[in-house]
Amino acid sequence: MASRKPKYKYPLVEILWIDAETGHGWEEETEIDVVLPPATTIGFLLKETEDALIIASTISGSSSNSRIKIPKGMTKSVVTLK
Repeated sequence: MASRKPKYKYPLVEILWIDAETGHGWEEETEIDVVLPPATTIGFLLKETEDALIIASTISGSSSNSRIKIPKGMTKSVVTLK
């Protein structure tokens, strides 16, 4: 069986991670909550460094758009999609 050429230049991944959150306006001390929002990002893995994963939603030739840099310390899982 012949091996297939990858469909994309970069792997398509699903990343589950914990996002940072900010409040809006004045808040009372009793309104302090420590629940951090879970997030899911799906995109092309452009680069992985010791500290971060760099994902793009769109690739075209040697360019990419809508990049996000997710710190590895916030990452829960990375799954390569087929």
